[in-house]
Amino acid sequence: MEPIYFSGREILEMAIRIEENGERFYSDAASSAKKDKLREIFKHLAEEEKKHRNFFENLKKVVSEETSAGIFSPYLEEASLYIRAFADTEVFTKPNEGKTFAKAAGDEKDALLYAIGMEKDSLLFYYEFQKSIREKDRDILDKIIKEEKEHLKKLSGLKVELYGKQSLVKKAEE
Repeated sequence: MEPIYFSGREILEMAIRIEENGERFYSDAASSAKKDKLREIFKHLAEEEKKHRNFFENLKKVVSEETSAGIFSPYLEEASLYIRAFADTEVFTKPNEGKTFAKAAGDEKDALLYAIGMEKDSLLFYYEFQKSIREKDRDILDKIIKEEKEHLKKLSGLKVELYGKQSLVKKAEE
């Protein structure tokens, strides 16, 4: 049996869904945050997810409609639903999770550490697809990974700016 390979378009559909979920998560968290600074951070994170979603949607516009098999398939809509469901189970997965998190978040640092963890999870998710993407679409996955790395770098930079480099060591020791 031949292995299943995802197309660049399919990977982008998953990426868009993950960004939509992240945007909803952070928007919900912002609306439920009790502290102004925390609300600001969550709004910023929601905006970042929206920018990523827009980037991936624009990238999807220039990617061919070709399916993994390279031919038209009457099951494209079903496959699209499967891809959305798969993306929904991996990163930013539960409805109202953002609201729950905002109420439980101790402070801005906890929120940033959580966001950094979610970005790491999404990177791991995409790295797993490196084994399952068609060679000709590998550059699309590389662009998605590059965007996610930039987001992680931005969040890590914000954390260092607000709390210094020692915040990494102290939190790891706790």
